[in-house]
Amino acid sequence: KALVVLLIALSSVSAYWSTGHMIISRIAHDDLLKTAPEVFKQIKEEVRILQQFSKEANHSFVESAVWADDNKDIEFGAFTQWHYVDTPYIMPDFHGETEVENMNVTWAINQMKRTLNNTSVPQFNSDLALSFAWRYLIHLVGDLHQPLHASSMYSKMFSEGDQGGNLFLLKFPANPQITNLHALWDACVDQYESMYAPLNQTEWSLIGDIASNLTQQTPRSKVADRVRILDEKVWAQESFKFSKDIVYDGINPNDTPSPQYIERGRRFINEQLVVAGYRLSDILKSLHHKRFKTSIKGVSE
Repeated sequence: KALVVLLIALSSVSAYWSTGHMIISRIAHDDLLKTAPEVFKQIKEEVRILQQFSKEANHSFVESAVWADDNKDIEFGAFTQWHYVDTPYIMPDFHGETEVENMNVTWAINQMKRTLNNTSVPQFNSDLALSFAWRYLIHLVGDLHQPLHASSMYSKMFSEGDQGGNLFLLKFPANPQITNLHALWDACVDQYESMYAPLNQTEWSLIGDIASNLTQQTPRSKVADRVRILDEKVWAQESFKFSKDIVYDGINPNDTPSPQYIERGRRFINEQLVVAGYRLSDILKSLHHKRFKTSIKGVSE
């Protein structure tokens, strides 16, 4: 009950997708510790290789989920298209051409998986590449479960697409930092406190409480049919459908989202966070590159 009260109190606080990403990675973290501690320890060690080039402190595995976005602070835009796939959502009043980028989030996830499932032994120290791949995979799995990272609306108003809702302006008095549809959904529909790396002990505990609360509400058994799908292209199709059926449904540009829209969105995105966390755990367990050490016993974090 205390957690519910706290989350309600925090509902008007600015909360961008760094929190959502770390909820997903915390769900995966806790699941890996229970089901595959040896795997978790090795991945954690390899993630930490790039910790000195990050904001991270004591919880690098979970905090690394926002590393790919933190790099944007220095205009590091070389991999921007890796974060989304703007599948066109065509409105009846649109008459024109559309384009989907080839090096998109599904392509990037596949590339990270290929690196982390590599069976050859390089003739050089590949630690940096492996750490980079784990970090981007952890982040991109989260991105692809945000429906507006898998769609772009085309209409008379948005003749070149709404850029995944970034151009779909909203009024949201409860949080003036939320000015468009993409921001609302990056913010988990404005539910959780904004938290960034490095997490202090209070934030680490809060992220853990949120993850525990969400997995109790949605255990693996409840979403087993979804969780067993580990194909990123299917995830993209799934998120695109959710964008049409849920995200864009019941709202127009320049609207203030209705209480019904917010309530429905929060229920939906909470399930997405859990499904993404379980899928992330399972996909990490499936990737054992040649240097992977399965003999390590025990882990603590």
